[in-house]
Amino acid sequence: MRSSWTRWCMVLGITALAACSRDQPSAPQLHSITGHLRLTGYLVDVNGKFAGTRVLGDADGVPVELLHGSEVVGRTTTVDGIYRFSGLGPGDYVARSRVIGDIGDQTTQMVIAVSDVSAADTLRLVSRGDLIPVPNPFVDTAQVYFGVPDTMWVDVDILDVGGDAIKSLLALEVLPERHAVFWNGRDQGGRPVPGSLFWVTFVAGDDVRAQLLFRQGMSSY
Repeated sequence: MRSSWTRWCMVLGITALAACSRDQPSAPQLHSITGHLRLTGYLVDVNGKFAGTRVLGDADGVPVELLHGSEVVGRTTTVDGIYRFSGLGPGDYVARSRVIGDIGDQTTQMVIAVSDVSAADTLRLVSRGDLIPVPNPFVDTAQVYFGVPDTMWVDVDILDVGGDAIKSLLALEVLPERHAVFWNGRDQGGRPVPGSLFWVTFVAGDDVRAQLLFRQGMSSY
């Protein structure tokens, strides 16, 4: 009798535990967002003439942010032109990438519900503004030409593809005319800079410009 009673109590206990486990809310599954990024720059020959457009869809190291509402919830960089964010719960997300100022791009809202998301929008970072590296691509040195409409303070810089400063080419008040600055492929300390892809940026108040600068003979970004 006692053993039967004991077995009956065990059955009741197991049944109760199973019922309790069914009542516990399950943790939401986590998912990922994957997308593509494309860079567009303009080629210029040694005489300063437009020589075509170059589009790169496989660049490494370009920074991308993920927003949930107004909050940045993730940062990553591209690998072969692809970015990926993992460990995301359900919700609305936007991916964005920026060169400088308002030069950048962002996706429309991407909604994670019950599965991973592949972004329908390609992020596009496109060269913009009166800022002309000659030649582009360059081998060892390049001249960067620009004009200004009035006397103003101008900053011209070289950034790597990740947006980090390499060399300040100009930080000066200039007159309203055509100007040129020179870059010898070295950083602020005079050391040769590796890589084949850079941004030349121009900032004068609200006037912001950026051009992709390509280097021949190096395949790494």
